[in-house]
Amino acid sequence: MKLTKLFSLIILLSSMITFGQKSKQKEIDISMYPKAEKGYVQKVIYLETLAKEDDYNVELFIGKLEAVDKCNNHFLLGNLEEKTIDGWGYNYFQFDSEGQIAGTLMGCSDNKKIDKIVYAQPVKTRYNSKLPIVVYIPKGYSLEYRIWKAGNKLIIVK
Repeated sequence: MKLTKLFSLIILLSSMITFGQKSKQKEIDISMYPKAEKGYVQKVIYLETLAKEDDYNVELFIGKLEAVDKCNNHFLLGNLEEKTIDGWGYNYFQFDSEGQIAGTLMGCSDNKKIDKIVYAQPVKTRYNSKLPIVVYIPKGYSLEYRIWKAGNKLIIVK
């Protein structure tokens, strides 16, 4: 029962993944991006305009809710491929996975399972508020992101 409610909440939250200003969403046309294939959903991230956007990156995390043990590290097997829309030059991401989970093989003293989002290998992409970040993921998976900012100080290598 707990797993079903938590899973439903995560699906609801992941389906609402349109970030940034509402006015920004209306300004950016995404009609040139392909429609999601059967079994997939299209997620769109709208970024806020920042000064010096070259100093920022966006890290994408794709995950799946699974019941896993507490003592091992787990990861989702899959491939996140960057593709380009023919004739437009705009990029988007396609995540393909059969949902397999791998992890370390430590023996757990209590075989108890917890519900946890298990992530695939994250991918960084450049920050560009002029274009949305469009990602296609299998239904039931989640998309999250983190913004990285470069430090101001350069370090000299001797």
